[in-house]
Amino acid sequence: MVLPVLTACPPSRMAVAPAAGFAASSSEALAEAARRTVPAQRQIIRISWRSDDGLMQLAGNGAARIAPPDSLRADIAARLGLGRSTVILTGDVAESQPAEVVDQVLPDRFALWAALGIMRPPTGIVTVERLEAGPRIVWRVTDRAGKITIFELASGALVSVSREEGGRTTSQLRLKRKNGEAKHASLTDFGRSLRLEIEITGREPSDAFPPEIWRLRP
Repeated sequence: MVLPVLTACPPSRMAVAPAAGFAASSSEALAEAARRTVPAQRQIIRISWRSDDGLMQLAGNGAARIAPPDSLRADIAARLGLGRSTVILTGDVAESQPAEVVDQVLPDRFALWAALGIMRPPTGIVTVERLEAGPRIVWRVTDRAGKITIFELASGALVSVSREEGGRTTSQLRLKRKNGEAKHASLTDFGRSLRLEIEITGREPSDAFPPEIWRLRP
């Protein structure tokens, strides 16, 4: 599927979930909600992507391998031979090749998981709050650095994630689903005026992955 051409106009910020209506919850309850968004078996997910920072537009394809409960490898290539990169997330550890890719592309580790429809709570959680309105549940999580991550689920499926710092939304991801599965993710990094669109073009179960795929090549 061809992604729409992106414009350099700054996107609008979706309002951060209001304080009213939230009740205190626990890391255990948050973790249980997150576990329900993880696929039951290993998967290979095919994607196409397009990014725009107002100065340069890039596009390409890639594949992500998911091994429940907490391992993910994404191999990404830009079109026209502009480069390849690998990102490996295992537990709370993130590494990439080239090494700077993690900080340049994924300053928020939740983004890659969320783009595939998976809720991944941040580390260093201090407080967890929950708001429930019918099938819609919003989790607001504050970490030791004072950053707030807001996960919105509808009928148990992740539909959006926002990051707030200093009272402002700094990044935001929204998902579109079809037949219950994530099909399209739109990520905006307001600090860098970066927009990233990811289209899931294929999804298939997989046998066990060889151990070496969880290691970067020397």
